[in-house]
Amino acid sequence: MLLLVIAQGGCAESRPLVEAQAPTESSVEAQIVLVEAGTIDRIQVKQTPLADPDVAKLAGLAKLRELLIDHRDSRVTAASLAKLVDLPKLTHLRIRGTGIDDAALAEIARIRTLTILNVPRGDFTDQGLSQLAALPNLMQLRIGSPKVTPTGIKSLAGFPALRRLHLIDVPVGDAGLADLAAIAELQSLYIDGAQFSDAALDDFFRRRPNLHVHFDQQHHDRDPNPDPH
Repeated sequence: MLLLVIAQGGCAESRPLVEAQAPTESSVEAQIVLVEAGTIDRIQVKQTPLADPDVAKLAGLAKLRELLIDHRDSRVTAASLAKLVDLPKLTHLRIRGTGIDDAALAEIARIRTLTILNVPRGDFTDQGLSQLAALPNLMQLRIGSPKVTPTGIKSLAGFPALRRLHLIDVPVGDAGLADLAAIAELQSLYIDGAQFSDAALDDFFRRRPNLHVHFDQQHHDRDPNPDPH
């Protein structure tokens, strides 16, 4: 236990300092009840790792709009993601855990209502990534997978609604950066954990002078339009 020491009249008084604790979040089951009642339209789990049996309980939640699985020890696979395909209002899916491979992305690609997808710790390949082009309204995509190559990056040009993109530890390379510059409708680009040549960066900023760009969470010093944040 931490001690708070307060000096008073030449002597020190020690008293316990109570550490602030994060409030306990509601269980998945409790949040499901609230969604069914129309009280909330989002389920978020940060303090408890989830697995396929937990996610399978969400089948039939017609009012669910956001599903945010934020515990890093969660493991969600295609088996349970298939249960989410028919949710009519699901627009935002975030899975910070593992299990997102090509089969999982194939099921996610069937959730045609998605506008935001965040899967930063994936294990999918170019083939899996390309399947997401079937999502007609996907505007914001945040992905991480070491198995994606410049071929997969090139497929992003075929995503019909993509406006904001964040790549994490994806081996983009100079060729991939050139392909990203060719996505005309792209408005915001974040890339973490990739290296580019000076020539590739020069060409990128020449072609996309107005694109909002962060590399490793910082504006690049060549960005001609850095935001003040």
